[in-house]
Amino acid sequence: MNTASSSPPRQPLRWQGIVFAFAANLLLVSVGDFVARWMQIGINAELLATVVGPLIAGAATALYTRSRGGMHALIGALIALPILAFVIFPAAWPLAVFATAFCTMGGAIVEVLLRRRA
Repeated sequence: MNTASSSPPRQPLRWQGIVFAFAANLLLVSVGDFVARWMQIGINAELLATVVGPLIAGAATALYTRSRGGMHALIGALIALPILAFVIFPAAWPLAVFATAFCTMGGAIVEVLLRRRA
């Protein structure tokens, strides 16, 4: 059974959405890490920079693009990954990988919620 012919065509990816995801992920992770180090909260502070910031960045990307938010968030976060790994988290590069995954997850979750509303 071929369902590809019955599904509506996908909208193309917009470079503005990818740049938005890149900038939002980089900004929110950097600010989260800065705040965590400044407040000297400890290991739980990395949660702010690794989970909360990227989830917000992915969600904002999906709201900005209105279609294929998960893919925009994935590509933008993957572009930001080397910068996060070498500049923001130089001693703990897996945190940059987690930030990329959570940005993608935030975009995908909001994309699914937007589809249900439409």
